[in-house]
Amino acid sequence: MGSFDVHKVNFYSPEVFSVQCMSVESDKKKLAIGRSNASIEIWDISHKPHVDRTLMCDSSIDGLAWHKGRLFSCSANGTVTEYDLQSLSPMYNKTVTSGSCWCIAVHNNSERLAAGTQDGYINIFEITDDGLTYDRLMDKQEGRISCIAWDITGEWLVTGSVNAIRVYSRRSGHAIHKLPTGQTETVVSSLAVTNDFTIISADSRGKLCFWDGNKGTNIANYQAIKTNALTVCLDETQTKVYCSGVDPVIVCYELVSMKSDISVECNKWIRSVQLVAHRVEVKSLIHFKGNLYSGGIDGYLCVSSYPPKLLVKYPPLISSSIALATDSRYVLLKYPSRLDIWYLADKHRYENKLAKLATIQYSKNDFVRCSAISPDGTWIVYSTEEKLKIFSLIMDTITGEPMIKKTSIQPVECDVSTQLAFSADSKYMWFATKNENTLVCLEMSHKFDLLTKHCIETSSHIKDLVHLLEVSKSNEYVVAADRQSNIIVYSEGKYYCTLPKYHCAPTCMKIHPITKNLVIAYADRKVVEYNIDNKKYTSYSEQLLLNPPKDLSHRSFPITSIAFDPSKKDSIILSDDNTICVLTHEEETSDKPEKKIKKVESKNKKYFVKTIQNYEHLVFFDFLNNEELVAVEVSPCSFVEKLPSVYKKKIFGMT
Repeated sequence: MGSFDVHKVNFYSPEVFSVQCMSVESDKKKLAIGRSNASIEIWDISHKPHVDRTLMCDSSIDGLAWHKGRLFSCSANGTVTEYDLQSLSPMYNKTVTSGSCWCIAVHNNSERLAAGTQDGYINIFEITDDGLTYDRLMDKQEGRISCIAWDITGEWLVTGSVNAIRVYSRRSGHAIHKLPTGQTETVVSSLAVTNDFTIISADSRGKLCFWDGNKGTNIANYQAIKTNALTVCLDETQTKVYCSGVDPVIVCYELVSMKSDISVECNKWIRSVQLVAHRVEVKSLIHFKGNLYSGGIDGYLCVSSYPPKLLVKYPPLISSSIALATDSRYVLLKYPSRLDIWYLADKHRYENKLAKLATIQYSKNDFVRCSAISPDGTWIVYSTEEKLKIFSLIMDTITGEPMIKKTSIQPVECDVSTQLAFSADSKYMWFATKNENTLVCLEMSHKFDLLTKHCIETSSHIKDLVHLLEVSKSNEYVVAADRQSNIIVYSEGKYYCTLPKYHCAPTCMKIHPITKNLVIAYADRKVVEYNIDNKKYTSYSEQLLLNPPKDLSHRSFPITSIAFDPSKKDSIILSDDNTICVLTHEEETSDKPEKKIKKVESKNKKYFVKTIQNYEHLVFFDFLNNEELVAVEVSPCSFVEKLPSVYKKKIFGMT
């Protein structure tokens, strides 16, 4: 990698949305995360965790549950909702009795969904192929139901509320046990149930309590944390319990076998390790495949384990929130409520480093799924959940000030889009529709009579949402990739070829401007190079697959962007959240301490890996031209500034 001027944009500070609840789908290895902005992120956790897709909801997300690949949520508006993960929209809403719905739980074998409400009602629904069918209403209890859980058989239902835990019989609808939590007012916030029907509860006193669900008796109580405990979960072996809450320390209690004085073996829960992964309160914990997933007010998804000791923090950021207009030196920054266009100064003109040109405010309650800016900077496009919106950015000839003008004429094909891409000459814009499974190419005209050049039906090749879209520099090829690892190449509006299917989804891809080779990075950090003209992998790619460098493949974050060094045709630059990796055929030397060079040799080829680790939360990295780079990063301090005050603990020696 040669020497370049780097524009470091470090003032980008998107809003942080806290994690409200989580649920895992074990078969497909998907993690659903409900956030405070009423969105649901579906994370793929089969390899390097990354956001698979995002759903925007009409109301708050207070509980999530999976059933055989189907996702359900509940909200304070008193409904249970099932979602279409293909169209990214609600399929239907079921109203519960009565009031707000605060928690749901699914029992997969009996195909039942239980929902707890503000007024103490438990609604039981049967999950059918057509949706949710009302089954029955359990006996009303006093106060709000804050948490709910099934036993392994599906015959018993456990609820938590103020001052009590209740055990219900699903068949009779009656409560068979009422387990009081104490004399002081206590809110039971979270429940877990073991296979032998031990009930584990976390409450507002910070206590972790163990109960015998068969006898309705208390087994043990522990002061797990200093204040409100909000979440509890079991590991797969059901020998470890994790608990956390307003006091953000995550504590683990482990089931150990002990001998009493009379040599009788008994099991006891003993406090073991603890972890501080978050700055402020933790609202949800899930243990899956040896890893503990935690989320809370700070918005981070933290993945931890012990042993081996591991902690990786995935920030609440979307890598596709940045776009670069290379010809005009503009950078487009996407925020939840607006788009900002900034000008990157030219050092040859002795200008100021950065200047804000314009802002496009969204309409109220609009959720922008994707956005793009043309290379010449004259077109800004974004898609909401309702339509595609196209704007023109022009400079006033008199004042020299930038002006934003919305196009009034749009083709019929301007449907809601999941991905956008401009041609290198800014004459054409490609987009993938969310509902019609088509790729559309628009011919851009400043007369605002946008014409449809190509409209390609992709359902025979594309089987899922298109999340990656690339156009070659010569406009000869268009490549679309979906979440099921189908990667299709189109040429002149027609199907050209299909790449070999890999076992995990691609996270980014890019076409080399000179060689036309398509470079793809997958979720397991495998990198391939495909020659589109010859319809086969390059020899360089074969060597990478046979002998992948550990410095590239063993990192915790997925690769989110690809760039090509203009000075070296055989150089590939890959970046993730905090690292830049440079793959090249030629050996490079560097004396800088933050850079590491590793030589990897094979029988036929040799290549070199250089890693640069001096970034934090790098969301964009690409070349502006042959001499300049643009790096956009988000400072972790910007997240901390938006957080509420941390729970205060007394420190030894201080008052």
